[in-house]
Amino acid sequence: MPSRPEPDHAMRLGGRTAVVVGAGTIGPGWSNGKACAAQYARDGAVVACVDFVAARAEETVARIRDEGGDAFPLCADATDAAAMAAVVEQVVSRTGRLDIMHNNVGVGFSIGAPDAIAPDAWDREIAQNLTSAYLGIRYAVPAMRAAGGGVVINTSSLLAVRFLKQPNVGYSVGKAGVEALTRACAAAYGRDGIRVNCLRIGFAETPLIEKGLEARQLSPEAREIELAKSRAKVPLRQEHTSPFDVAQTAAFLASDDARHITGVILNVDGGLEAAPL
Repeated sequence: MPSRPEPDHAMRLGGRTAVVVGAGTIGPGWSNGKACAAQYARDGAVVACVDFVAARAEETVARIRDEGGDAFPLCADATDAAAMAAVVEQVVSRTGRLDIMHNNVGVGFSIGAPDAIAPDAWDREIAQNLTSAYLGIRYAVPAMRAAGGGVVINTSSLLAVRFLKQPNVGYSVGKAGVEALTRACAAAYGRDGIRVNCLRIGFAETPLIEKGLEARQLSPEAREIELAKSRAKVPLRQEHTSPFDVAQTAAFLASDDARHITGVILNVDGGLEAAPL
């Protein structure tokens, strides 16, 4: 796993409240959501760490507090409208504001084209990858509008625009929808002072990727060979994206340094989109 950078004390997000939906991780190490939550806290924000599994949210909060940051856990299903409405209500009640909504949920379940994917699996993929972002925006916007502005950051994937030998149509379509949602919302909410951007992430060595390799029952040596092959495809230094590459980009987009950036789908992939997969 990539090494953890030292805390950033710039405090460019001081006085703000961030919500990271999907802030936990399924195993030891750093997921993209967990790293983003930590980076927001390092930059001075109070962070609500939301996850479907309470223990995962609590573990992320513990890591943030160990560094001296301010965070609290919330447990919610990101695909449930009432649950997401309650998240925003609790955050505003506790901190008095909501400045940053980071929609990080996204999982690929089914491999194959539509004729190989059952309707219930399709519905689940679209709910996890697209509806979760819609609900995060839907319930964050009124609080941001009342405060005079805010920032929404969505999470997409290189697989929204590139395809592997084995297609994952539900995931790809869901993430492509997130990118369209981002652009539409940037136009819709710009006059409210709400910026909406999206991170298109390449391949990051997170606990989720490790679990996927374990599921293939590869030996440690075989797993490392597979990772080395994948890293070699990345033009920039032949390295996979680090969760903190994602997190530091997210913190920039959430800050006033990016005050006139909205509607952008920003690749964080080491140039992988431009390279053969």
